[in-house]
Amino acid sequence: MNALLKKTRYLLKDGFFHILGSTFINKIIAFLTNIALVRILSKSDYGVFTGSFNAFYIVFLFSGLGITSGILFFCSKDIAKEDKGEYYRFSFKFGILSELFLSAALILYGVFGKVGIEETRPYIISLAGLPFIAFIYDYLSIVLRAEKDNVKYARLMNLNSALYLVFGALGAMLGGIAGTIAGRYLAYIIAGIIGGIYCKDYIKLGPGRYLPKEKRLDIVKYSLKAGITSALNVLLYRLDVAVIAIVVANSAILASYKTGAALPENVNFIPQCVMIYYLPIFIQNLKDREWIKRKTREIYLFVGGISLLIGLIMIIFAPFIVKLLWGEKYLDAVPCMRVLAVSFMVLSTFRTTSTNILLALKRAGYTMFVSLIAGLSNIVLDVFMTMRYGSIGAAYATLIVTILASLLSFPYVIYIIYSGKKSYE
Repeated sequence: MNALLKKTRYLLKDGFFHILGSTFINKIIAFLTNIALVRILSKSDYGVFTGSFNAFYIVFLFSGLGITSGILFFCSKDIAKEDKGEYYRFSFKFGILSELFLSAALILYGVFGKVGIEETRPYIISLAGLPFIAFIYDYLSIVLRAEKDNVKYARLMNLNSALYLVFGALGAMLGGIAGTIAGRYLAYIIAGIIGGIYCKDYIKLGPGRYLPKEKRLDIVKYSLKAGITSALNVLLYRLDVAVIAIVVANSAILASYKTGAALPENVNFIPQCVMIYYLPIFIQNLKDREWIKRKTREIYLFVGGISLLIGLIMIIFAPFIVKLLWGEKYLDAVPCMRVLAVSFMVLSTFRTTSTNILLALKRAGYTMFVSLIAGLSNIVLDVFMTMRYGSIGAAYATLIVTILASLLSFPYVIYIIYSGKKSYE
């Protein structure tokens, strides 16, 4: 009991419970935002909104070409403050330049792309400025994580979500879809300003020492691998929506699928918040093999137990949950929610957790390999299953790909942890 109390006090002091609590609150706020928009917008408008924002989220998966992952890995180590400053300056410039390509991609897709639901085109184009603002917010957030300033990181997360709930809902009431988009812009701008104030002691973006070429290459190579991995992992949920929009081309069906996916997607915060806390610590303890082994076991058991409980609740009570939160007109979302709840249990326990541990162990190349296989499989299965079975086919495609990626990731973590090698690096 004394050991447990001691551990609890340490985690409280070190910011773990700030991250856990803020991530939970963040997801609750995001979920409430989803419910508010569903209630305010018509089912057809919500489908158009979903299709438009999904295009942005798919493009933004490649934000900064993964440079924020590089910041976290290289700046979580015990290095001099001036060395961190070099990484921060280079990463900011690199990330901002990359957003030019993402903005151009959104404009080109909105004008010339096959969007399925034609009403989404002007909204996709209107989102072209968002990658810059969103990257600045993400950059500042990751600096706080790298500096292990968990309290400020938690506050910034919740502030951004709360701002979007208020401005997004208010915008939807006043201006429909366009108002919701304006609300997202405003939320990111205000959160970015506050983030800049929080980070003023850590970063100075003016003149300073240049990051040596060798270090630039190192962080870019790591970032590209980690960024591609992260993007392809998240694409599991985003691609479904894009394929349904193009193949089915029905905004009401798209709205129902997005509603069914909302809860399974949002509760994946469990492994995310655990690894948000532990990833920098893992990187610092790579030389302590016994600590890595013990902590890996603890994390899998904790995440697996919680994920199983939550997944079963979603499967059993899906009709009641949908009716209570979104209304009877969305009861057709129940089958998709149940399939995606199973996918969540596998994804949360074996895929998300394994990917983060492998990144901490500097196995970004392998995680990218697994994500490429999963991404290609996801594209093929999504198109085939959606054309054959409709929206439920997209849900089953997600489940199959999640199982495949987990089978490739989890055993490899076990192999690396127990391989007997002297170093994980």
